[in-house]
Amino acid sequence: MMIDRSPVKPRGFSTRDAATFLGLSASFLEKARIGQTMTPGPRATKIGKRVVYLREDLDAYLDNPPT
Repeated sequence: MMIDRSPVKPRGFSTRDAATFLGLSASFLEKARIGQTMTPGPRATKIGKRVVYLREDLDAYLDNPPT
């Protein structure tokens, strides 16, 4: 039996990792999540107490950036 050793691609990103992925600051994502920015951020999801950004939501944000 062969073991797949390819790197695992995360489905959910922390705020810091999502900011790095998008090229934005973590503080922008935090403020956008609670509505304190003029520009909306990507959709965030809560899992328990953790805030995560799903890969598909980050991709959608990059495909259709706010103007």
